[in-house]
Amino acid sequence: MEHLLALPSCALFTTGRTGTDFLQSLLDSHPEVLTFNGHLHFHAFWENSICVGAGSFAAADLLDEFIGKNIEYLKSRYDLLERKHQLGEAYDQSIDIDLHVFHQEALRLLDGREINSKTALLAVYGAYALCLGQDLERKKVLFHHPHNFEELAPYMEDFPDSKVICMTRDPRANFVSGIEHHRDNNHVVNTDNGGHLYFYIKRILEDATALEAHVNDYMVIRIEDLGRKEILESLCGWLGIPYDECMSQSTWAGLRWHGDKLSKINRNEGFSSRLLENRWERRLSSTDKYVLNYIMYPRLKHYEYEYKKVGIFGTLALPFLILLPLSYEKRFWSPRYIGFNFKNNKKVLLRNGLNYFRRVKLFFNYYLKVTMQKKFVQPLLMVNPQISASARLTEE
Repeated sequence: MEHLLALPSCALFTTGRTGTDFLQSLLDSHPEVLTFNGHLHFHAFWENSICVGAGSFAAADLLDEFIGKNIEYLKSRYDLLERKHQLGEAYDQSIDIDLHVFHQEALRLLDGREINSKTALLAVYGAYALCLGQDLERKKVLFHHPHNFEELAPYMEDFPDSKVICMTRDPRANFVSGIEHHRDNNHVVNTDNGGHLYFYIKRILEDATALEAHVNDYMVIRIEDLGRKEILESLCGWLGIPYDECMSQSTWAGLRWHGDKLSKINRNEGFSSRLLENRWERRLSSTDKYVLNYIMYPRLKHYEYEYKKVGIFGTLALPFLILLPLSYEKRFWSPRYIGFNFKNNKKVLLRNGLNYFRRVKLFFNYYLKVTMQKKFVQPLLMVNPQISASARLTEE
């Protein structure tokens, strides 16, 4: 535990379907990286823990609660959404942690320690690694994947010096992926509504700006760059570890991963550009593309995505074009959609209307930023990165 407490740390956050799980899976087998089996909302677990809420608890009970609420990470045959029940070369393997051994190893790491969210998280990660036969003494960095920015504040309280990675993607492809793929699994959580659309486009627009309030060293990584060895080498240099050839393979607990349930193809040989193909150019209307190009112009240019220059015509036309429903919003006003939801949940229709106005307001905010020529500056990971948080602030 002394060694784990002294480890430098790095947290990984998403801005949509931007490849955070994939990036973590590339580091999964690295002998010097202490990580877990996919994204883990550990601080949400801690804040909602029945044991912690009672004020006084036994470490063994807390671990029992963790195992019960996160069984799919330790017995991945239950993790159908991430398709971790089909790991391995022949799609017939899964992670099968001995729960008794995991429990005992975590207790051993916590023995004689104050039990708080930080030590509990480290005990979980350490016990998981030990159950996989890994050497904790070789670990050089803790790589935690909270996934959502709601976890950022409590995580930073425990790891105030942590580095942070924010994954990004061409925002138009990200938008199409987030709507289309989640709609395909609408039976799990209702995402076929204006609320989900607003949440998703808002997260895409905000990108890494949530990190600007922190002085921590952070990097933005484009999913499109994860197939470049030189980028992964730069990432390793930034993390303070050597590049390892295992990073050419996508694995969980050392077992080949073929992608989650939302992915349209199987990932057999690491990164593939086919993972990013969703024909956003065809699925978004001309108006959608024009509006998104304008309100994201500085960002598209900064991240080196395809963009078109904006001029005086765009500046004058955008306020009217923003008012037009997006292609995916039109669905919510179709007779078929209205007829079904009018019978089942009239509140959905009211919320869709409210979220349309929220979306319009959001777009106007970004329209004003572009019109007033507000710069977009985020530290994008490149070959041999030299940009740090302090350098970014100096540049600004």
